[in-house]
Amino acid sequence: MNFSTADICDDFKDSGESIQVLSPKFKSYGGLKKFQGEVITVKLDKSNWLLLSMLKNEKSDGKIFVVDVDQAFYGIVGDKLMAFAKNNNYKAIIINGYVRDTDITKNIEVGLFAIGTCPQRNFDKTEAFRDIELNFEGIKVKSGDYIYADSDGVIITNKKLV
Repeated sequence: MNFSTADICDDFKDSGESIQVLSPKFKSYGGLKKFQGEVITVKLDKSNWLLLSMLKNEKSDGKIFVVDVDQAFYGIVGDKLMAFAKNNNYKAIIINGYVRDTDITKNIEVGLFAIGTCPQRNFDKTEAFRDIELNFEGIKVKSGDYIYADSDGVIITNKKLV
């Protein structure tokens, strides 16, 4: 992977391409610190059942989940979901919410960004939606968008740029 998020921002500033930057509120909790890939969006209501099913049962070619759970204070992704993500070749998971098992997730070679940690998870099966436009923390993201992440931050574009 030969890219830099800073260089992408500089190189495409006058191109008319839409480049959004994820808030610095999001911290890295995964083992993969630099990644890029196409987005799959998921909207959850406290429960991670749909995400669990997708990570466990669907193979990927390096895609990145962007998950909005409206910052509900539950751990959405932990060691088990990260292991499923790694086994099925997902590149990363970005959550507008919380994660858990971070002593383990930081050693799994999948990117993981979230706003914080919470040891508790929700066991209820609640509503969930796939492939819808998400809007949180000043960004809009939809399935098919593209993400680049490195130590400078996470950027979202509407197509692959490099």
